Amino acid sequence: MAKPISHEYNLEVKAQVEDFHGWSMPISYSGIIDEYLFTRESASLFDVSHMGRLLVTGSEASKYLDHLITNNVTKLKVNKALYTMLLNQDSGIIDDLIIYKLETEKYFIVCNAANKTKVISHCEKELNNFSAKLMDLSDKVAQIAIQGPKAKALTEKYLKLENSIPYFNFKEIDFAGEKLLITATGYTGEKGYELYAKADTLMHIWRELLKNPELRCAGLGARDLLRLEAGYCLHGNDIDESTSPIEAGLDWTVDFSKDNFIGKENAKRKSKILKGLVFPEAQRLIPRHETKVFNEAEEEIGEITSGCFSQILNRAIALCYVKNLNHENSKIVNVKIRNKIFIAELSPTWFYRNIKGKEISYEKVF
Repeated sequence: MAKPISHEYNLEVKAQVEDFHGWSMPISYSGIIDEYLFTRESASLFDVSHMGRLLVTGSEASKYLDHLITNNVTKLKVNKALYTMLLNQDSGIIDDLIIYKLETEKYFIVCNAANKTKVISHCEKELNNFSAKLMDLSDKVAQIAIQGPKAKALTEKYLKLENSIPYFNFKEIDFAGEKLLITATGYTGEKGYELYAKADTLMHIWRELLKNPELRCAGLGARDLLRLEAGYCLHGNDIDESTSPIEAGLDWTVDFSKDNFIGKENAKRKSKILKGLVFPEAQRLIPRHETKVFNEAEEEIGEITSGCFSQILNRAIALCYVKNLNHENSKIVNVKIRNKIFIAELSPTWFYRNIKGKEISYEKVF
């Protein structure tokens, strides 16, 4: 089983460690809810070194990537990041990616851990048609994330950054004689940074940052609650190779003005749509993956992909695909859990974000 860079530290502090797609990952340190709340209130460190990290270079690197992805990488400026989809020919989502433009014709790419092999294989098939090179840097460059309302200030003070890095921008600095890449993307709905460098360098930073009581470690359990509240899709749950970007509400990641990209021909298909579900405060439940959703006429119209009880909103929330596209006439649906019916309101797919100040997406009906 592969080990993240925090593995020895996790053993020291007796973190709860479990197999996550072949990685021995920390699920929690002090408890999932405790870590989730601390992230929302202060700041947390996450070991995300299991993610895939790739580099694309060459005189046709931009043209090559533009052929592979849905968004338009040719419009991306140096030191800017781009969120995009990698599709199969039927417009199914192989993976969602973040692409960072390091230099002209030089791009750093982050993909999901479980999909790295598939992403590389898919991308390599197109290499012969372009003057470009694809390299896997996952073993050479590691990654940690600092997230929460105090994350930026704590990181900037420690790294002696003069200015904050704007959202979806990045900066490379010299740190202890090595290159350190600092990006501002995130997966929690909170402000923060991701740091990329050699494993030893990042673990030195990890231990030094933890000397500040305003910062703690958090595992994948808290990260999943945070990303769901923020409405970020999890590949394998909310998006997959049977789902198009349009169905997932990710049409903003697709530039149909481009001449061509893999999957463009079928990218507008829409047999279902991803929606949010908000439950009344009085209903204390945790909506589970694959739970069925019904309209008021008791007809099945979809199923839940991800769900949790949101502590900060004091109610259950979920993401679900709705197959009956005429559901807009009524925002109220029924969810059946263990033969008991619960009511819920269809909502936008994000519930809480604090990137630019506290934002709650839905108008409370209940």
